[in-house]
Amino acid sequence: MIDSKQYAVLAYAGTLPFIACAILPWIGMPVVAGIGSCAYIAAAYGVAIVSFMAGIHWGTFLYQADSLPVNLLLTSNAITVAVWLAFILTPVAVSIAVIAAAFVLLLAVDFRLARAGLLTPDYLRTRRNVTLIVLAMLMLTIGSP
Repeated sequence: MIDSKQYAVLAYAGTLPFIACAILPWIGMPVVAGIGSCAYIAAAYGVAIVSFMAGIHWGTFLYQADSLPVNLLLTSNAITVAVWLAFILTPVAVSIAVIAAAFVLLLAVDFRLARAGLLTPDYLRTRRNVTLIVLAMLMLTIGSP
């Protein structure tokens, strides 16, 4: 049985780096010494988290391919490659915007999976709430001083 409290705690804890990267520039700390700008850190972390979320879809494809409403193998790879390319090829603000779009797309896929009965309402609610927090923090990061 899946412990919904455990995945919810981990999901919300995963927002903390985004929150820190969004707030620090507004209180006069736009750079973390030895690492880089908060925007760069948020983008790098965003690539990692998008890849992780896409990996969940990849795993779902491996075990549920016949009952899926969408080809998760293709969507997970396309989203991961898109955010990686944006991270290495575009200015950080563009990269963050692409990462934000990826979070929206991943959530849209999860809504389709939930409609197909493959995700629990509790998991989907957690995903939605966490995604909204992440999107807000990414927008604050893009607009930071």
